[in-house]
Amino acid sequence: MNADPALLFATARDERARRKAAWKAAGQGLSDRAAWDDAVWSNIEQRTGLAAADPACRQRQPQSWHPPAMIMMARSAWATAVKAETSLDATDPANVAKITALWTLFRWLKPAGWSPYFEAKA
Repeated sequence: MNADPALLFATARDERARRKAAWKAAGQGLSDRAAWDDAVWSNIEQRTGLAAADPACRQRQPQSWHPPAMIMMARSAWATAVKAETSLDATDPANVAKITALWTLFRWLKPAGWSPYFEAKA
């Protein structure tokens, strides 16, 4: 998929920050679910940062992921894009840009041949 790596990185970074703030606002910032969610989005941020040649990401690990981890990242991005599409006001151009960016991120992350609509062995 041909996508702007800098835009992918910005989308991942912004979404990770939004999610951390949402968990904290819900009083669950220290929960296991919040930690797991942050780990997934940290990996998404790292993966897009590597594609964008971000110097900080080039110094950190991991630098590659096995298929199950790639599917987990894609599944989270897909669920986020679906939720954004159904909950954000699509008449607001900023929301349309965010929804589009999240779908682009999902398509970039998803392993070839994998679909969130079919349960397949990783």
